Amino acid sequence: MNFSSVTVDNVTHGVRFDIDSFERKTRFRFLKENFGYYCYKLYDAYERTTLKLVRLYSDLNYLHECRRHDVIPKFLRFKVANRELIYTQAYCKCQLVLLKEEIYSKKCKINDLRRVQMNLYEELKNVFPDCVVRKINFIMNAVQWKEEKVKYRRHCKKFNNLMGLYYLQEQQRETQTQLLNEHPRNQFINDNDNNRNDNNNAVGVNGNNNGSESKLVWNLSNRDLTEDEVSALEKGVSFNRHRRVNRTEVISNVEYFFYQSSGIHKEQTDFQKWDEDPDCTSKKEIRILEPRQLSFAADLKGATEKFFNQAQQSYSSNRNRTFNDKYEEQLLINLSKDPSIVITRPDKGKGVVLINRTDYIEKLEEILSDTSKFRLVDKDPTGCRETALTSLLRKIKNEGYLTEQEYRYIKPVGSIPARLYGLPKIHKENKSLRPIVSCVQSYNYRLGKFLAGTMKSIRNSKFSLKNTDEFQKFLKQNSSLSINKMMSFDIESLFTNIPVKRTIDIICYKLYCTDPKLRPYIPEHYFRQMLDYATKWTHFLFNNKYYDQSDGVSMGTPLAAVFAEIFMADFEEKYLPGILNQKDAKLLAWCRYVDDTFTIVKSDANEDEFRALLNTFDPCIRFTVEPEANNTILFLDVLVKRNNKGFDTTVHRKKTATKLMLKWNSLIPTAYKKSSIYPLVNRAIRVCSTYESLHNELLYIRSMAEFNGYPSNFVQNIINKQLNKFYQEKPSENLPQTTQNETNTYKYIQVPYIGKPSYNYSQKLQSIIRQYNPTAQVRVIYTTTNQTRRYFPTKDKLKSNKKAGVVYELSCSDCNKTYIGKTIRQSYRRVNEHEKDAVKALITISKASSILQERKHIKQHINTKKSRIEKKPSSQPLRKSLRLINKPIQSQSHNHSSQSNLPYYKPQSALGKHAFQTAHKFNFENINILDQDQKHYRLLLKESLHIRVKKPQLNATDISVPLYVFPEGIISTKHSRAPSQQH
Repeated sequence: MNFSSVTVDNVTHGVRFDIDSFERKTRFRFLKENFGYYCYKLYDAYERTTLKLVRLYSDLNYLHECRRHDVIPKFLRFKVANRELIYTQAYCKCQLVLLKEEIYSKKCKINDLRRVQMNLYEELKNVFPDCVVRKINFIMNAVQWKEEKVKYRRHCKKFNNLMGLYYLQEQQRETQTQLLNEHPRNQFINDNDNNRNDNNNAVGVNGNNNGSESKLVWNLSNRDLTEDEVSALEKGVSFNRHRRVNRTEVISNVEYFFYQSSGIHKEQTDFQKWDEDPDCTSKKEIRILEPRQLSFAADLKGATEKFFNQAQQSYSSNRNRTFNDKYEEQLLINLSKDPSIVITRPDKGKGVVLINRTDYIEKLEEILSDTSKFRLVDKDPTGCRETALTSLLRKIKNEGYLTEQEYRYIKPVGSIPARLYGLPKIHKENKSLRPIVSCVQSYNYRLGKFLAGTMKSIRNSKFSLKNTDEFQKFLKQNSSLSINKMMSFDIESLFTNIPVKRTIDIICYKLYCTDPKLRPYIPEHYFRQMLDYATKWTHFLFNNKYYDQSDGVSMGTPLAAVFAEIFMADFEEKYLPGILNQKDAKLLAWCRYVDDTFTIVKSDANEDEFRALLNTFDPCIRFTVEPEANNTILFLDVLVKRNNKGFDTTVHRKKTATKLMLKWNSLIPTAYKKSSIYPLVNRAIRVCSTYESLHNELLYIRSMAEFNGYPSNFVQNIINKQLNKFYQEKPSENLPQTTQNETNTYKYIQVPYIGKPSYNYSQKLQSIIRQYNPTAQVRVIYTTTNQTRRYFPTKDKLKSNKKAGVVYELSCSDCNKTYIGKTIRQSYRRVNEHEKDAVKALITISKASSILQERKHIKQHINTKKSRIEKKPSSQPLRKSLRLINKPIQSQSHNHSSQSNLPYYKPQSALGKHAFQTAHKFNFENINILDQDQKHYRLLLKESLHIRVKKPQLNATDISVPLYVFPEGIISTKHSRAPSQQH
């Protein structure tokens, strides 16, 4: 049979029709006349459904291409009343959401039409002959191809128009960037960068002078970096990546928040009695929550569990998107495992510096080799100095010169040694290091802060500057001197060259001998001792060695800037009156910011002679001079240019300045990103004295933000807001000012930042606390947990026994039973107490065992002697003295009465009790640090959580403090990781 045509002899009486030659109306008329109206309507529905499917598939492909190339079709663009909103991120997100919903809608329609098409096709097969069905399939393929061709051309035209607009916008951005780079202001900055490169202040990425130099990564080491490693480091040490939420940290913060907000801390249970006597319950107080507190705890628990679920969903959904983060994280881990290099940030500017560890140690040890400033110590003096300072403070408090609150604030508890690290000076030829001492949590850190507050009244002089605003005022006040010459002086290593003893004498003289209003309540001899502890007896750790700073102060200590200000203020009071504003004096104006000095001198003044004059005043400090060039000079972050009318100022960036800032794609709160733009704009508005310089600076800020991925509208909104705030009319002073309600109390809680779930969680917490206490307010502190800098610690790592504020775990060497405890002090102090208790218990057991063995031996000897006597029977009694007859009886009675004279010792800890009962030993050198915290109650909460999770056998209780929000502890620890130990 010929299937190229349809033969219907019984209907058309032998007439043959070629359906291929039929038009649409002809086909329908033929089917209607030969097969009936029902078959005609059935075919019509099938053809229409097939064409709809073709169009839907074509539309779906078009939408997928648009989403793949980040373009939005025109039919999804909507109008808004404010045209500026079109360029906002919210508008773009709305368009993307609509595009996603449109794709989903198309897919649903396709699924529905496919079911309808299949049903219609089955009915066609039942109605028409097989030859007609095959011909219908052939016709449908031709119709589909024709419709697809038409839709494809139409969509290609639309897509090309969209892409053309997209490329046009990209070209406009490139043109704008090119114009910014070619601008005179930025050309000046580029010239400085080129000069820096020509002077070899920055080396190539791999340390080779091959011309391919990086502005963000300086490789001073022998290691060759790959392109991926350089790309990961170029994001800066503050770049934050995705990481799982630490549930232990979050739950402890929530429990601490409940403890502070609910008032439960006033009636908390004394759980230390459980360790003393676990079986006695008469003195134990069981705290029952009130209904409002129960509701408050339940709401906090529900919000926190929802946050955990959202955090896990967010991490799972972003797993594919964060693949690059995981790859970069692995690269950073590999770099951190290289012991031959040190990775840190530069001394000035932002970026990353790689340096050989041997060079790093040699340069810092060269600084420490100055015996006039530093002294090597044999062992760690933290413990003995903490005890000595505590004794002095207790003595001062007992005499009534310190309040209880001041004593508790200054008293050192859980101190660790200060640690030294260095920042490379990449702008120097020899790449020297700037030594910085990290004194946080050292034994005299709070003492230094307390003394700094006491000396605040004598810190500043009339020549010192606090910020750039005061420098601007200084220039306006001396605008009439602009016809003269400018000079800038710098002091070499001011902090390390400050004479500490002389500065202490200056401080005590000004406080106790000048103005009675400045006199502290503490006597002078005690105040001097406190200053000695805060300065002369400051030790630090570097390369597993301990050093004392015998003279000078180090950057990073609380009193460094205070001593520098007071010493320089005394210097200016002594020597400046003789050379400033005197008749025939060449020095006309003088101002200083720490160790940088700006001066205005007469035009005939010689800078070398003036520098030599300043260096003759005090042998401890030496000045260096920088004269003006082309009537311009650099001071702080200001470029000053003088003219006949006054001084013009603009923002100055040093040669080491880079365009690096917080990256837009870094996982940090939006408020932090705003705070990286606000200071730049405020500085531009306050420093730039002309509109042209302000315009140039704002252009540079835009280019800097674009370099770090910031949207242009985001930056522009901040610029507009700050300009309006600065130039708008200030309110009249006569208007009544609104005062803040003094009854408001602020509650603080730390929340790990993971994106939108963190924002939702913080809003929920604020809503909960407002329901419980309408006058209270919540301040949420977002924390980042996976910054680049955590992979590259520059400070010496403390040993486990040197850490303080820890939750620790100890194991029995014989039975592998464990004990979990906490201490706010140094861990070795608490471990020593455990060890003494366990050793005393073992000694007691040993002595008791030896005494019992000796008594057993004596008893056996007596029994043996008695049995020997009984083996000699005799009819007559032997002649014995009364003493010999009664001797065995006396010995037995003495042995029985001496059972109570065994050595007795009651262990004070759970480890001592275990050792006393089993005679087992512990390995106290192998201490496992589980967690750390400086808040005492939060440390107790973490101990309770770890006890609930690990269930140690030697702990007498299952918690240290009650867990009100999560009484069951951490239910699921599948996705929680152990907290990273602090270094």
